[in-house]
Parts: sequence; C-alpha cells; structure tokens
Amino acid sequence: MNPARTTRQAAALIVDDDPSTTAAHVKRLEDEGYRVTKAGDAASALNLIKQSTPDIIFVHIGRGGSGSTKFIQALRSNDLTRNIRVALLSSYYDRSLERLGFTAQEAW
Repeated sequence: MNPARTTRQAAALIVDDDPSTTAAHVKRLEDEGYRVTKAGDAASALNLIKQSTPDIIFVHIGRGGSGSTKFIQALRSNDLTRNIRVALLSSYYDRSLERLGFTAQEAW
C-alpha cells in the first residue's frame, strides 16, 4: 500500500429524533467505515449540511412522514444538495414515497 495515497472516509449524516435508534444506526455505519454526523431534526440537518456536505443522508421516516418528506424536498430543490444520496430508514413503506423517487428494500 502506498502511504502517500490516502483514502477519504465516506461521510454520512443520520437524521432521526430517537436517540436509541440513532445510536444503533451510528454504530452500524461506523462499523461499515462511515464518518457519521447526527441530527435530531430537519433544521439541524440542513445547518450541518451547510458546514460539511455528506456523501449520503440516512433519514428516519415515521408514519405520515410529512416532516421527513419536506426535508427531502428541500434537499432536492437546492442545487448544492440535490445530488446527495438519501436512504430512508423505516419499518413501513408508504407508496406515496414513490412520488419522491424512492423505492423499498427489505433489509439494510
């Protein structure tokens, strides 16, 4: 391995208002090699993104998901954030999310 060559660690942002599930997700992401930043809500997430753009954003979406979908729409409407990959963390799937371009995967 060439010591002059460094590999950048992928940056992930997790947006979840539940501290216990956030901790579990953070551990898993760190175990997979991500550098993880946490936000408890959409406003905090948007502020963090202004400071440092993540490679991927993991968003917990609960039943109804209106706050999360508005956050995702805000990301998609901004030239600086529209191309950041977004993964939804949820225990259910609502077909209305397909309008935002999301598809379901059974397990992460």
